[in-house]
Amino acid sequence: MILLPRGNPLKENLNPGRVDLPGALRKLQAGNFTGYLRFAAETGTGILIFEKGKLVSALFEGVAARLVAYEAVARIFEESLQGTASLDIYQLSPELALSIHALLHGEVLYRGQELNLIDIKALLGRIREKRMNGCLRIYAGERIALIFYDQGHALGFFHDGSTDIETTADTSMSIARLPGAKIDLLSTSSLEDLMLTDLQASADLDALWKKARKVVQERQRHRDAEEGQAQEDLAAQRRARLLTALREIGARHLGKIGASLTEKEFERNVSTASYITEASLVNFYVNLTRAARLVAGNTSVNRMLDEMKNAVKFLLQ
Repeated sequence: MILLPRGNPLKENLNPGRVDLPGALRKLQAGNFTGYLRFAAETGTGILIFEKGKLVSALFEGVAARLVAYEAVARIFEESLQGTASLDIYQLSPELALSIHALLHGEVLYRGQELNLIDIKALLGRIREKRMNGCLRIYAGERIALIFYDQGHALGFFHDGSTDIETTADTSMSIARLPGAKIDLLSTSSLEDLMLTDLQASADLDALWKKARKVVQERQRHRDAEEGQAQEDLAAQRRARLLTALREIGARHLGKIGASLTEKEFERNVSTASYITEASLVNFYVNLTRAARLVAGNTSVNRMLDEMKNAVKFLLQ
């Protein structure tokens, strides 16, 4: 999971599957948008970062995958079209957007450390001594704060609702005091080392969107086929169990001929039904009664049919 403060929210809890994402990204480009888009999906989280209308960063992080650039955009499109993702859009200052960009492409040095078990003074001393460029991420529940460092010196703070790097630590410290607060230490890549190319200008997002739609549609067809086969298999199992029970009843009342007649009439009247109900067995009962009365008396036949009907009610409930 990619943990970032929310920034200044422009839109939250959108369904990106109902949005023409390439068109929406072009609007953000035309409006010189600066900030980030967060896509929360069942299999992971996607982040798109804009800086003055340029799509400078794309990242998708899941349990088994960490994708960047065009591969990340393609995966974000696929997850959006599944219909289960949610989209939030947050506005930031250019400086903060680029800091987030550098952070996401940096390295996680420590993750999920219990804050009350950490010697904070020693950790801060190490950051200063090593003149680290990085970030401390403090979080508890859904509350998150970032403390940025440059050459070992604290630059400022980023927390929910911020649009720029702030100098006050009140919010960050309040999160640090919450029960179960944790801390991550991350190094950041130098902005000089990061390519700030506009992914939107160098890739055909409409083509990626169409390809993602085809992938999702093919997956849905595959799921539908599997579900249909599963339903057929279940119906076949139900028919087999029902036939076995009816054959045993026929054999108890009329012997081998009862079992044979039951199977014959079942195959003729029931075996092709896609879903067996009591109503679908009417012809089976009528034809079995007619055939059974040729070899047995009414009393034996009626008892057999009553037991069969009781068994069907039990098996089909």
